[in-house]
Amino acid sequence: MLATIDIENFRCIESAHLEFDARGTGILGRNASGKTSLLEAIFFLGHARSLRANTREKLVRRGQSFFRIVGQVETPRGVLTAGTEFTGGRSRTRLAGQGISSISEIAEILPIQLIDPSVHKLVEEGSARRRRLLDWGVFHVEQNFLAAWRRYQRALLQRNAAFRSGQTLAVISAWEAELVECGEIVDRHRSAYAAQLKPVFEETAERLLDEPVTFEYRRGWSKDETLADELIAKRPRDLQLRTTTVGPHRADLTFRMGETVARDRVSRGQQKLMACAFILSQVRLRAVTATMPTCLLLDDPAAELDVDNLGKLLKAVDSVPSQLIVTSVSDAGLQGINVVRRFHVEQGKFTPML
Repeated sequence: MLATIDIENFRCIESAHLEFDARGTGILGRNASGKTSLLEAIFFLGHARSLRANTREKLVRRGQSFFRIVGQVETPRGVLTAGTEFTGGRSRTRLAGQGISSISEIAEILPIQLIDPSVHKLVEEGSARRRRLLDWGVFHVEQNFLAAWRRYQRALLQRNAAFRSGQTLAVISAWEAELVECGEIVDRHRSAYAAQLKPVFEETAERLLDEPVTFEYRRGWSKDETLADELIAKRPRDLQLRTTTVGPHRADLTFRMGETVARDRVSRGQQKLMACAFILSQVRLRAVTATMPTCLLLDDPAAELDVDNLGKLLKAVDSVPSQLIVTSVSDAGLQGINVVRRFHVEQGKFTPML
């Protein structure tokens, strides 16, 4: 679990030190007081990307030249220090006192999931968000997935570059062989994970929405063709567009209520509950085999939910084995959750509450 965090010059937070409970920690404060900035700092430590900003310069507190985030993480190997710093336009990340080349080393010991007011976009918007969330789950259950995914991404970039630079068919075909080998591994792991997750999701979603809900995993090319055949068949179009139009990078999830695609019929509140069900089912599935709990960040759960649906969500959250860090403008957003430790935040300053 995440035991402590120290933050300097991140967003509106000048300096903060917080100690978290193993089960539940609540953060109370008015809007724009620094609650979301805290969750964003935790998320950044585990993912090396922001929730809202597209450049790291925007994360630095106004008037300052750097930000630093350091967490103490309790693991089966003991307490490890994970830290990231951005200064002079460059980032530096360390784990247990050593520089690391990939954020996956921190992600492995500090699995983080987030439910925030924009979570409905998982259902409403394009496939990239759904694919990234699916891959989070696969990464945490299948050790070989990340290596295959990286090889696939490299081959994809090279094939697209070959199209743009007018390379020969021999060069393009060589990268296609790598795409096929790695793409089939990526798809196999995703498909197996989706099959495990589906019944957990269906149970969780029906509890929240009072209707049967499911999802369908689509791998990114025709289910009746091999990836090798699809790449050859689509090569003329890919040459014209100068990009690869089939493969695991086009995979997606389709949520359905009955026979209807959910995006076409459900309200914003229902979209939020559906997306929450997907994330909670991932955390629940991971808890079955993982030795370390997921750190679940819950930002302002009352947003866009009525009292009944908020109660359902908080009950579902409390039933999931995880370390919970939840923010709210009032105690109502914490009702029904086992929050042991609380902090009040005002103008980026955090004070423990008795």
